[in-house]
Amino acid sequence: MEAQKRPLAANVVNIRCGGVVGQMDGLLKNSLPKNDPKLLKRGRDSPPNLLQKKKKNFGVAGGAAIKNDENAYDPTRTIETKIKNIKISQKNDLPLKPLMINNNNKKQQNEVAKNLPIKAVKNRNAIGQKSSTAATTKPNVQKQQQPSKTVADDDKKHRIDPKDYYEPPKNLPADIIDYDRTQLENINSEPIYAFEIFEYLREKEQTTRCVKYMHQQKEISSRMRTILIDWLVEVQQTFELNHETLYHAIKIMDHFLMLSQIKRTRLQLLGIVSMFIAAKCDERIYPIIEDFLYITDNSYVRDDIIKMEIEILQVLQFNLNYPLSYSFLRRFARVSSQTLETLTLSRFILETSLMDYTFIDELDSKMAAASLLLALRMKHLQWNKTLDFYTGYREQDLIELAKRLNQLIKPVNNRQQESIRNKYSDSVFFGVANIRPLDDI
Repeated sequence: MEAQKRPLAANVVNIRCGGVVGQMDGLLKNSLPKNDPKLLKRGRDSPPNLLQKKKKNFGVAGGAAIKNDENAYDPTRTIETKIKNIKISQKNDLPLKPLMINNNNKKQQNEVAKNLPIKAVKNRNAIGQKSSTAATTKPNVQKQQQPSKTVADDDKKHRIDPKDYYEPPKNLPADIIDYDRTQLENINSEPIYAFEIFEYLREKEQTTRCVKYMHQQKEISSRMRTILIDWLVEVQQTFELNHETLYHAIKIMDHFLMLSQIKRTRLQLLGIVSMFIAAKCDERIYPIIEDFLYITDNSYVRDDIIKMEIEILQVLQFNLNYPLSYSFLRRFARVSSQTLETLTLSRFILETSLMDYTFIDELDSKMAAASLLLALRMKHLQWNKTLDFYTGYREQDLIELAKRLNQLIKPVNNRQQESIRNKYSDSVFFGVANIRPLDDI
């Protein structure tokens, strides 16, 4: 699903900090007429730079997409225009002149050879003999020499075995499986440090915890924040960004709003630049500025994004490394060997909580654990001792938070922001959004 290009300023203009003025039916979806041909055209377009990134090996499908859009910017054209009129000189086709060696050069080489070790001189002469006979004799194909047993044994002897350096977590109960020990041969994991890494994140989330800030904001409200995050979810899908990037962007945005006031006309700019910064941190290939201008329907210019990025980094003092609830959730699901469907259901619950301002001051690890607990209850599964140890929370510590999350994911007929529910209703995500919430937890 492609995010609709639209400015949010017109959508939040009638929202006051104390409540909503007028009908909310005009928000987002009805900001432009449904039959507007311009809107339909924009819906068919795709960000120009992303078209290139989505093309695999410059396939036919990607090339056709570029040709159909005459105004689309094709990065490959810049190179073609630069090399099109370059003439190759005929001098490049001339054979290379052989290097002339005179008597003086021979004397210098002999002097250098005298100062070389005896073995080196012999090796050089041997190479010269082979090269001189290569033109007259047929080369003999020799089999590659196999390393001797002594060399192989010596290499095996000095090989580093992770099992020799791994230390199990302290106070690990005897009846709980040491998950990280089972991952010692997994090159995609970091089992030696994994437990300590998440212990560090548990400590850091105490100092980077968000606090509620709407009381100090004069022109924006929690409702506007919900509208913005609902749109950012669509942006994340359109740009095919990692889920960590979405969580990271919202964390950057909330920390900025904790420390600085912002006008409602700049709220969308804050959201899109937060996504831009997060993508730089978390993505291997991140969208360029022009992509973000496109997705905002050119409501801003390039300088607006650059200035906003500088402002965010200055306010946050370049502190961008925050523990994310999504990272905790993946860790908790792995150590307890949950199925992908159960993990996806808990992701739906956790992602829905991003839009609700009332959860902003909860610890990320606790939000992840409560989302997993609710998903387990909805799948008729049980919390266990393994989760007690690795999450640091007991089941009774999470019940109240899980109840609030269960109430949050209940479908509402007149709800305007449905990006997350629509996203997780797809079969790609096992349709987990269609699973009925609990009547009582």
